[in-house]
Amino acid sequence: MSEKIFGNAAKRVFLVTGASGFLGKEIVKHILSEGGKVIAADMRTAPQLKEINNPNLELWEVNLTGDFAMPKGVTDVIHAAGKVADWGSYESFYNINVAATEKLMKLAKESKVKNFLFISSIDIHGFFGHNEETEDGTYYPSKCFYPATKTIAENMVKAFNSPEMKTVCIRPCTVYGPGDTTVQGPIMDAIIKGQMGFIDKGKRLITRIYVTDLVQGLCKALEKGRGGEAYNIVSGEKINWMEWVEAIAKELNVKTPTTTAPYWAALTVASIMEGVYKLFRSKTPPLLTRMRIQHAGHDFYFVPTKAKTELGFEPQMPWKEGIKLMVEEYKARKGIK
Repeated sequence: MSEKIFGNAAKRVFLVTGASGFLGKEIVKHILSEGGKVIAADMRTAPQLKEINNPNLELWEVNLTGDFAMPKGVTDVIHAAGKVADWGSYESFYNINVAATEKLMKLAKESKVKNFLFISSIDIHGFFGHNEETEDGTYYPSKCFYPATKTIAENMVKAFNSPEMKTVCIRPCTVYGPGDTTVQGPIMDAIIKGQMGFIDKGKRLITRIYVTDLVQGLCKALEKGRGGEAYNIVSGEKINWMEWVEAIAKELNVKTPTTTAPYWAALTVASIMEGVYKLFRSKTPPLLTRMRIQHAGHDFYFVPTKAKTELGFEPQMPWKEGIKLMVEEYKARKGIK
């Protein structure tokens, strides 16, 4: 992404939390490309960040759920750190998604930071059916800890907006692209192993965003977004599960999975699995969880109308081309010809 978004990047210092993650690394690279100074914060520094030879990059290993002080000179905060999962205790989600966000935000304001961007999630809308919805769409209360804590944190961040420090939230959907080992990586593993299946024949709609398009959207939200607002940062492309998996399988040169199950049956199995795993207090999630089945068993299609109108956000990567690039990197990393 070569587009210049920041008007005066060279005069600013950006603190990026979660900088070693899939998205965080791309945020860091973009800000550096515009001449901005970056403090890349994470519990452990990714090797890819250590390899960047740029005097404008400072690496900071920090646990945001512990004691820390705001680095000096920060003008902008992009808070990408958080727990993204469908398994774990409520406390483990709350500590990083809510408590750490509140502490970081208050320290930022005390340190005269001008702009604070929080990466929320489209999942705060809940999973029981969305078709071409905006930020004004339906909200289903969720018992899943990830969207529940993201909802608390987003509301807190929006309410904290002030003339002294602008606070803005973005709601990304599932992000994909080369180097994704968190979501699409396991899906590609499952497709190759013949372990991938569908709910209701894969007809449910999904929402995706290519990683560099997400970086464009969040940077524009930081720069141009209205304080106290939230923006959907999604591609807006209408895709269903079958089309998505079929395109990945084609690039992997394997057969498209055919296994399918009705929603009610998959949800029943997931509920039983969760019960057993909770009984034994397993820290490892079961193969199926209710959150995964609810997500895949209902339409989940959102559009970025507000971001396009107010931020000038324009996704650049067509999803089939994005899949080609993602699978190409996956095959090279896995040694697959």
